[in-house]
Amino acid sequence: MIEKLAVPRIVITGFGLVTPLGGSAWETFAALLAGRSIADRAAKLPEDVAAVDLVRAVGAVSIAQHSPSDPAVELAERAGREALTMAGVSGDEVGGLPCIIATSKGAVHALTAAAEKYARRGSGKRLITGTTAPPPADAHRAVTLGPQGYLTHHLRRRLKLGDTTHLVAACASSLIALHRARLMLQSTLAPPRSAPQRVLILSCDAALLPAFIHAYQRLGVLAPLNAAQYRGAPLDQSASGFMIAEAGAAVVLERVDDDAPLPRCALELIDSSEACDAFDLIRPCADMPALRHLAASLLRDRDIDLIHPHATGTPGTPPHDTAELRALLPQAAASLDLPSTLAPPRPDLYAHKGALGHTLGASGLISTVLACLCARTQRRPPMPWITAPIAPHLTANPPGLARPIRTQAVFAAGFAGHAAGVVLRSPSPDR
Repeated sequence: MIEKLAVPRIVITGFGLVTPLGGSAWETFAALLAGRSIADRAAKLPEDVAAVDLVRAVGAVSIAQHSPSDPAVELAERAGREALTMAGVSGDEVGGLPCIIATSKGAVHALTAAAEKYARRGSGKRLITGTTAPPPADAHRAVTLGPQGYLTHHLRRRLKLGDTTHLVAACASSLIALHRARLMLQSTLAPPRSAPQRVLILSCDAALLPAFIHAYQRLGVLAPLNAAQYRGAPLDQSASGFMIAEAGAAVVLERVDDDAPLPRCALELIDSSEACDAFDLIRPCADMPALRHLAASLLRDRDIDLIHPHATGTPGTPPHDTAELRALLPQAAASLDLPSTLAPPRPDLYAHKGALGHTLGASGLISTVLACLCARTQRRPPMPWITAPIAPHLTANPPGLARPIRTQAVFAAGFAGHAAGVVLRSPSPDR
């Protein structure tokens, strides 16, 4: 008889978050609970504000924009330090943790500023980038390493990281990184003493540059670029596009032997998976087979209390959010009323992009951090942008918890069909 190997349990022991609504995870969550949104900033802008200025004013993080380093470096470092502190990782221990950095863009501000510097030197002409940032002191490194390599270099230097990997998978980047980190910790191939006990995942995105803003506008995924209409409304029938924003997020994963007690307040990562549609470099497949596969794998026969969908609020035929919910909740193809893969009652839904905007590669990890906060507070933030929900059971303001928020699912999807999902569970009181 073959003895079954014990699979270690994986828990989140620390998390960090920097967004336009707050410089920490708890500050951001307090703003969300109060019903605040980055769209509130648009109401204070003049009607004739330029499109690029509008996007920057609404989605920027001031401490990152006014940092001497690339905003992506600043955001990831601050989120990482918060997560490490919460997990009780000392400065001397950081170098021994494997780290996965996940972005969709990397340090594009540094690269753009450096490219303009060398363009002026060579031809006397400026590139059409619109950046006002001064070129970095190591502009040659920004050009040579590229945006991902440059970000990795500076995060390793500033946080004194050890073994580091940089993963790029569009808007699913950070959730795929979380899945890979879980597999790394659960690997039975390495001897127990050499297998890592903890992994740090860092994610950020700071791409509020004209080239990206206009590219997303041409793709038809941004909300109308005027002060009166620049609003994101995921899971609502009025959704006409998303607000783009910058943010940083981080989590520390830790492996725990099956018979050992879980760390206090830890949230267990009980399952994860990734998939990809071989369909198109930009457009998602209308039937979303990758998300359907993830839903069948991760949600079936589980009692899910709260789902954090990707929910971009972008138009289409059908609109993205409708197609996504049909993929996640297959029986709801007509009315989006009752999911077949989930045990009743129906799970609640929360789409943070209506409040924080779309943070591209960091969005999946942001949802994961918010899931940790929902579990700790037993509260789901309101979604004040919902006036005509795309599914009958969706509510803007949760009427009160019918049952505890114990098991949650998070999903992310992006260009080229990349998709990932994770399932998180709060430990039962008797464990």
